[in-house]
Amino acid sequence: MLREKVLWKVVKMMNVNVVLVGHVDHGKSTLIGRLLYDSESIKDERVEEIQKLAEEYKRRFEFAYFLDSFEDELKEERTIDTVSLMFKSKKNYYTITDVPGHKEFIKNMLTGASHADVAVLVVSAEEGVQEQTRRHMFLLKMLGIKQVFVAVNKMDAVEYKKERFETVKSQISELLNSFGYAAKKMLFIPASAMEGDNIYRRSEGMEWYEGPTLIEALDGVTQEGREKPPRFVVQDVYEVNGEKTIAGRVESGMLRRGDEMVFEPSGAEGEIEEIKVFGGELEEARAGDSIGITINDGGVRRGDVGGLIGNPPKPTKEFLGEAVLLGKELKRGETLELRCGTAKVRCEIKEIKEKIDSETGAVMERNPEEINEHDAAIIVFATEPLVVEKFAEIPELGRFVLVKDGKNTGAGVVLDATSPF
Repeated sequence: MLREKVLWKVVKMMNVNVVLVGHVDHGKSTLIGRLLYDSESIKDERVEEIQKLAEEYKRRFEFAYFLDSFEDELKEERTIDTVSLMFKSKKNYYTITDVPGHKEFIKNMLTGASHADVAVLVVSAEEGVQEQTRRHMFLLKMLGIKQVFVAVNKMDAVEYKKERFETVKSQISELLNSFGYAAKKMLFIPASAMEGDNIYRRSEGMEWYEGPTLIEALDGVTQEGREKPPRFVVQDVYEVNGEKTIAGRVESGMLRRGDEMVFEPSGAEGEIEEIKVFGGELEEARAGDSIGITINDGGVRRGDVGGLIGNPPKPTKEFLGEAVLLGKELKRGETLELRCGTAKVRCEIKEIKEKIDSETGAVMERNPEEINEHDAAIIVFATEPLVVEKFAEIPELGRFVLVKDGKNTGAGVVLDATSPF
């Protein structure tokens, strides 16, 4: 394959991706609405609009209504699709995603969780751990999200009692430990999204809690991957004033001005000319940075992954993955779409090695012909050329989503990838 030389300029913008998960009606949407409101990310006219809608439908004004894009959701008082919004704290920019808690809407959760840097598990102090709490934790584990904060919400409904917080914390700790998370190292935050306790401001009703507020915890999140090989995921390619420009995100490692890079599976090569941010220049771009790239020439396209020539990304046509199925069934030999990073390729279920109970992790059957809804499985995927990485090594490119008939039907992590083709 002919290699093409490209030059570009890099512009930096910091962002942390957060996903909120938890059982229906435990307060995820209200919590996000509170974050938007307290960070002054909502215009006054939007607040007035929501107040009028709440009065029209005889509802109490709630912060969750900031997220409800459709009147039907307000009438039914439930979230029926993922909603992503941005806000800014004193330290970071955040893209924060609310996902449905209903079992029938679990497929939509995959879209919100598949690229998250950190998750916030929301559990009601009144109800404690419920069915969707468990299933959402399994999906977070499958998608490889290591950083998880726990917000024990609705503390106002239990009169801010420490004893109730400790009881629910014990329930959640048992759940976290069962999925391999070290509960002792997790941060548990007693909160009330409705009243604003321990979200942006400290609660006067819970002086017994000495830990950080939720926004303080989020501002302390570190984006992993800077010691790993650089991997740059291409999100878009466009042309401005005759110059081709690509946009993307450094998912792992570090890029420096003057580095020689290669993109796969297109095979285009390039040298970093300069790195700029807010009108100035930098010598490097780090993991988590969203960057814009101006190139003189080249065959880079959406779905490509860039890396250093000395340690390049390796395209493959086959890999071993562990996936959980959320559709009705999946058969050996079936063809569907696989998404990893920004790549979308056709794939075939070449072999199902093991069927696994998604609740216990026990092997139910070896070499089955098919798996069913909520089963997990070890699968050999045959694909069109794409770049994936072992989740254990570079988790940012070790997660994937399966799409069937235009709908998310499963998600998983890459266990092993074959040699480049």
